[in-house]
Amino acid sequence: MIRCKVCMFILLLFPVYIYAANDAGSRASFTRTGWVGTRYIAMGKAAEVVVNDVFAIYWNPAGLLDIQGPVPLTPEEIKQRAKQGKIDTISEKDLLTFSQDESGFNILQIGASGGMIAAQRYAGFGGIAYKFSGNALGIGLYSIKSPDIDTYDVGGNKTGVTSYSANVGMFSYATYIGDVAFGFTIKALYETIADASYAGTGLDIGVITEVIPFLKVGFVIQDIGTGLYPTKQYDNIVKEYDFGSPSIKISSAIVSRANNVTIAFSGIKKIEQDDYEYNIGFELQVYKSLSVYLGLNDSLFTTGCTIGIGDFTVGYAFSYDSVDLGYNNFISMILRI
Repeated sequence: MIRCKVCMFILLLFPVYIYAANDAGSRASFTRTGWVGTRYIAMGKAAEVVVNDVFAIYWNPAGLLDIQGPVPLTPEEIKQRAKQGKIDTISEKDLLTFSQDESGFNILQIGASGGMIAAQRYAGFGGIAYKFSGNALGIGLYSIKSPDIDTYDVGGNKTGVTSYSANVGMFSYATYIGDVAFGFTIKALYETIADASYAGTGLDIGVITEVIPFLKVGFVIQDIGTGLYPTKQYDNIVKEYDFGSPSIKISSAIVSRANNVTIAFSGIKKIEQDDYEYNIGFELQVYKSLSVYLGLNDSLFTTGCTIGIGDFTVGYAFSYDSVDLGYNNFISMILRI
């Protein structure tokens, strides 16, 4: 099994080096920004191995296999409700969950996140994930917009205002190969810069595996073959497929025995850049329905929390922006069905 995992890792890296050799540059870099899911923003974007909800569509499609359904009552809560005569508030699934593995259920999650990034930028994500019989599917849309961008001439004089927007449609599939969770995301890209628009495609591949009971590792190859092509002929724009560069993300997480403390690490290599990015995140489950987070996104502070309210989970995340050190604020919501 170890040989199998090593061979899979080498095979998945092979196409990355093919595109790296093309000196593709960093076209379509908006796919990398990572403003998706408050839990993962608050954990410094060290998300690739801990992601376990609908936002895995973006971070690591293999994580779709860990999505959870409605939170069942604990045995103590069931006893208390029975004593109080509230039998009708105890569902059949609450009783079954303690005698049957939850993986036997079909699970549906609907999620959305969004917020304001410093320098008048906005980002949002919406998606649906469905897990069934050891497999999972996901569909999502990620959008970034800058509606008011000042333009200047070579002398530094303001000449007007323009706009920018980018969208990524995603289709994800995940399954198990032995004890390894494997997933891929096919992406459709559309970008608008002022009056010019571009379209393209891309592919993400990811895996997650548990090395020992409290240690998980995973990696993602993001933006394999990603690029953009002008949707029509524009003056001074060459009409050709402009490749972007892939990113390699390696991540690990240590989880406490009680499953209430998680420390996650990730290292990211953007092929066209010389530097590496390092992220670290910390999660503390204060109560069954409340978790708080701290992180460093390549040395920039992040924090946030999530609160469970019935079958909903709502969250907030704060971070410093890498462009101008401004304040980024995000909210998210997940519905478990």
